[in-house]
Amino acid sequence: MRKKLIVTIILSILLAVVGHLLVNSYKLNLCFSDSGTNTYDVTCHSLLERIGDPLFYGMSALAVIFLILFLVPSAFNAWKKFAIWFVPLMAIIFAVYKGPSGGFMDPTPYPKQVFLWLSILYVAISLIIIAFSLYKSQNKNKK
Repeated sequence: MRKKLIVTIILSILLAVVGHLLVNSYKLNLCFSDSGTNTYDVTCHSLLERIGDPLFYGMSALAVIFLILFLVPSAFNAWKKFAIWFVPLMAIIFAVYKGPSGGFMDPTPYPKQVFLWLSILYVAISLIIIAFSLYKSQNKNKK
């Protein structure tokens, strides 16, 4: 199982890096930009940002948790029960969330905010589950 965790940590980090690169498409010349004439290929950047933000935030969160699970493998089964439904739900939200319509006083958050909040929520809940599982296993060993 440790080898699988190492592979998933590396894969998560690589995908987070890909997400970061896609979000910075202007800086990396993936999309046309000319600051001298103030012209930008907004369609290209919007598409790459729409793919890059969920990759960056989601995979960063997964990498953090997989790294912690590598250090505390006894918590994996307890965490898996949570992740098996939360990660697909998060992926669906990332895929279909459109963001604000642009109307006056639209309270809908931007996609980047939703990706960040869901990733933070995922890490926080995962850490609580891992800590509780570790606490239970240590108390079980004492008895």
